[in-house]
Parts: sequence; structure tokens; C-alpha cells
Amino acid sequence: MRAQKTIAALAVITMSMAGTAFAQTSNSQAPADSASTSAASSTSADTSADQQKSTQMLASNIIGMPVKNGTGGDAQDIGKITDLVLNREQKTVNVLVGVGGFLGIGTKEVGVPLNEVKFNPGTKTAVVTMSKEALEKAPAYVTLEEKQAKTKQAQQNAKMKQQQTQPPSSPLGAPATPAPGGATK
Repeated sequence: MRAQKTIAALAVITMSMAGTAFAQTSNSQAPADSASTSAASSTSADTSADQQKSTQMLASNIIGMPVKNGTGGDAQDIGKITDLVLNREQKTVNVLVGVGGFLGIGTKEVGVPLNEVKFNPGTKTAVVTMSKEALEKAPAYVTLEEKQAKTKQAQQNAKMKQQQTQPPSSPLGAPATPAPGGATK
């Protein structure tokens, strides 16, 4: 599942960070036949994603990237990028940064809007304008899976509480009902 997210994030980062527009050139001469046109277009489509461009970054290089609050010697290490968030248009909108904790224990993920993150492929770091303290005080990012799990847990707790407050249908320790003729069941 994590690998699929990384691959999807790679595609989105590639599209959203490139910032280049693709233009289609027109040819004033009509093609000789439709077969040559479809062959040419399928070849160009097949090779359009065959290599990384200098304006593109791989999601696998971004996830795990250290995050700092500046570029100078006094820049603080804030955390590491743990994930990327895409919107419905498949554009990267947030970067999740793991902050706080020690050796990964007690770390929480905080969402940072992508437009507030600058990637430096040369130093393999991401730079944000926020302080370490501000990010540590920020609320933890809540995923849809976490929301659903919390809702399900709340429903289960409410159901258990309701069952505990209802009187039992037959009291425990009640004497057995006598059968006809005086014998007990």
C-alpha cells in the first residue's frame, strides 16, 4: 500500500512541480495516411514519460527528506517528510512532516501546504518558513483512515455502554423454572 502511494505521489509531484506547459505543434502538411499519424502519436506518447527531467523530483527522494527552517548554518532541523497529500485533481497540496519525538518515538505528522515548502535537490533538504516550535505545537494531521477508525471506535464504545446500562433480560442466578410435576429443568 505504501509503495502504491509512493508511485502515485511520484506521478503527481512530477506533474505539479514541473511547471512546464506542453504545447502541441501543428504541421501544415497533411499526413499521408491515418496509420502513420497514429503510429507517430503513440510513439510520442510512449516516450513522454521515459525519463526524469531536470525540473522533476521523484517522490521517493522527497519522502524521508530532512526538513529545515532555513538554509544557513543556524537553520534548525525540524523533522522529515513522511508523506504527500494529493487532492481530487491529483495535485500535491500538502507535505506531511514528522516532528517531535526521539528516534521516531513520539513523532507526530503535521501538514504543511506545498506552497510553503521549497525543495533543494542539491542539498537533499526541504525548507519551510515555520519554526520548529510552531510545527511541534501544530495539531497532528488526521487521515481519513484515522477518522474512520475513531468514528468506528466511538460507535463501538457507545454500543457497549448501551448494553451495560440495559437491564439483563433474565436475571443472573434466578432459580430454575419448575417443570410440571415439580421437577426442575
